[in-house]
Amino acid sequence: MVRGELVYVCCRIYRMSISKSKDPCDPRTRKSLSKEVDSLPTKGPPIIRMAKRAQEGIGIERGCLGVLPASFNPPTSAHQALVREARKAIEFDELLLVLDQRAMDKEFFGAPLEDRLLMLLALFGDDPQISLGISNRGLFLEKVEALQKAYPPDTQIYFIVGYDTIVRVLDPKYYVDRGKALQELFSQAHFLVANRGDRDQRDLKKLFRRAENRPFAERIISIRLPSSIVCISSTLARERWAEGESVKGLIPPQGGRVPKEAGTLL
Repeated sequence: MVRGELVYVCCRIYRMSISKSKDPCDPRTRKSLSKEVDSLPTKGPPIIRMAKRAQEGIGIERGCLGVLPASFNPPTSAHQALVREARKAIEFDELLLVLDQRAMDKEFFGAPLEDRLLMLLALFGDDPQISLGISNRGLFLEKVEALQKAYPPDTQIYFIVGYDTIVRVLDPKYYVDRGKALQELFSQAHFLVANRGDRDQRDLKKLFRRAENRPFAERIISIRLPSSIVCISSTLARERWAEGESVKGLIPPQGGRVPKEAGTLL
């Protein structure tokens, strides 16, 4: 057994030990998730800790992995639509929804991480192909490093993002050597990119026609969200809630399975 395989097997055993199915309505679930969140290191190597492991996901053999990273503050109908449309584009063996401990360019506020995980469990916990995890890194290149430790060698990685996120991925301010970092990132992962707001597939094509982005264009797959979804965001849901307005259509009804005391928006 080579070193990479040994690391993977050890990580796999650890993941299975902490990722049993959890009932989001059981108070013990929140307590368990809180312990996992608190134990996630903010320093050291990139780590993705599993809160829920897919029952029918990738096993010991390589497979096709879809990864949706977000702050999920709170999870919205747009997140559900991203999962649905990504599945239409690619036949995944497993989907991983990753909650960032601290996202790029965003101060931490709103629902605690364990409450966001509870909401994700309520929305996706019954899906046998979906895993839920927590990442201690915001940069995608560092997420790739963590994913490669957690999944079999040569697993195909497809990040699922919106247009606004791919713009941030390309922003040179995040890199010491942009060209080198992006070459490394796009050589190891594809990106499924959805229209957001008034930005659609035409804008995406234009973005990757630029000389500095053109080398990565073949690693981009466009997916289309319905017009009724493209303007839905966690920010909009929080604002509506704060003003006492209905969040119907913004937050999926399955979120109601979580007790009100477990989340700031439920």
